[in-house]
Amino acid sequence: MYTKDELTLIALCSFEELTYKTVFTLMHGLESKTPDFAKFEDMLIKSHSAGVYNKIKGRFFSGEYRARILQSLERRKIVCVTYFSEGYPEYLRQTPFPPLVLYCKGNTSLLKTRCFSVVGSRITTPAALTECKKISRSLTRHFTVVTGMADGADSAAIEGALESGRVISVLAHGFDHCYPACNDRLLKAVEEHGLLVTEHTPQIAPKAYLFPVRNRIIAGLSEGTLVVSAGEKSGALITADYAVEYGRQLFVFPYNIGVVSGAGCNSLIKKGGQLTDNILDILSAFGLDFKEPEKQPLSEEEQRLFSLIGSSGEIFVPDAAEKLGRLPFQLIPLLTSLEVKGLIVRLGGNRYSVI
Repeated sequence: MYTKDELTLIALCSFEELTYKTVFTLMHGLESKTPDFAKFEDMLIKSHSAGVYNKIKGRFFSGEYRARILQSLERRKIVCVTYFSEGYPEYLRQTPFPPLVLYCKGNTSLLKTRCFSVVGSRITTPAALTECKKISRSLTRHFTVVTGMADGADSAAIEGALESGRVISVLAHGFDHCYPACNDRLLKAVEEHGLLVTEHTPQIAPKAYLFPVRNRIIAGLSEGTLVVSAGEKSGALITADYAVEYGRQLFVFPYNIGVVSGAGCNSLIKKGGQLTDNILDILSAFGLDFKEPEKQPLSEEEQRLFSLIGSSGEIFVPDAAEKLGRLPFQLIPLLTSLEVKGLIVRLGGNRYSVI
């Protein structure tokens, strides 16, 4: 059940006609948390016209309209965590323009855990993707990993954290859409095992200008941010700027000269970002200990396959099958087991490498 204050916010944020700034104005600096439409009549009419003002005012006080909103959200299995909810994350509340409603699918209790964001660009080197998965997996022993839903670094961060269930993916659109479409499987996996979050009502489609705005939520939820890749004009740099603005710690992967996807990272390091090449660089900054997980025993077949992949650096599955005297499909259970145990990572194109 939602409180009266929570219902007020959900009802207000459901009006597509109202801008975020207008809703924020209505809800803040008032003696009552119920909007005083008459007090702001001139502003609303000037911004949205008299017709829109009358429509919004009439619907807002309609119990039938509010019930219809809640029923629509419930059908989609969407839970709302508002600025007035007990479950609203404190780190996000402290930011200048916190989202007034977080529309959620999955485990909302993750919003009250310690969070750390891992972000990067769609174009990321294979080595950086591998390290991103490894660090994200290690971070989940102390934090919930927060990221977006793009190809590249975001997907790698999700895959690294997904096994633990401690992962939040912040979307730049409503739940009626999936962007990019190729990440439909990953989006559903996060919904099932972690948490999907957006500040947008379900029908809002992905638009270019919404992604930079979304990045303030990723940074705002997090005690620190790791940038694993960034070109000179990467969206990851926007998240980094928000992290610095909010007084959060910023960690950055270093890159060799001439690596385009790392130019932005090197620039961040020059500006004071903490050069990071392993999990200890992050944990030590928070005074946290790192303990290697106990290694799970391998069967004889798993050990043979793991040794083969390790000696080659990376391997094509048909080649591995030929060297082991097996058929490719017979290696699938072994590869899955090694991947679950955190020993190897899938590179795509039926190739694997050790972590």
